[in-house]
Amino acid sequence: MDKFFLYVAVPASLILIVQSIMTLLGLSGEIDVDFDGDGDVDMIGETGLTLFSIRNIVAFFTFFGWSGLWLLSQGTSPVVTAIISFIIGVTFMAISMGLFFLVSKMQRNGTINYQNAIGNTGEVYIPIPSHRQSYGKIMIVIQGTLSEVEAITDEDEPIKTGTQVSVIGVVGQSKLLVKKN
Repeated sequence: MDKFFLYVAVPASLILIVQSIMTLLGLSGEIDVDFDGDGDVDMIGETGLTLFSIRNIVAFFTFFGWSGLWLLSQGTSPVVTAIISFIIGVTFMAISMGLFFLVSKMQRNGTINYQNAIGNTGEVYIPIPSHRQSYGKIMIVIQGTLSEVEAITDEDEPIKTGTQVSVIGVVGQSKLLVKKN
């Protein structure tokens, strides 16, 4: 029975170590695969949030194997060892799932919400024609990131490059309405 738990624990531990290193290096995220043929099929890899993911099953076998070895070395009967090891394996599988769920919630969404630019000051990069005739561009910090954004104005005169402007609104989804400072 010792060899069974050893044969389960060692390979699972090695796989768990490799998975952990890959996760720390950012190499275990979503995988997109495109197959060309009569049609396209997109397959999205696991996100680590499902109960029966590879990562969680490896965690189960790692802790199942090592706890079984430890319990047998303590003189526990094989049946009790198998039951307790199973419970420990399931517990660590649930902990693994919970940890990766929490880590996934910490990921940053890089989507810019242009409403956050209202009230901010920027600098004209490409001149902005008057009376919303067309758009120019401004450089502005939105959500902590310097961005080049299309801008329009209701001013009577075009706004020249280098002029400081304030954002007073958002037009459409991504154009900023600006006025001279």
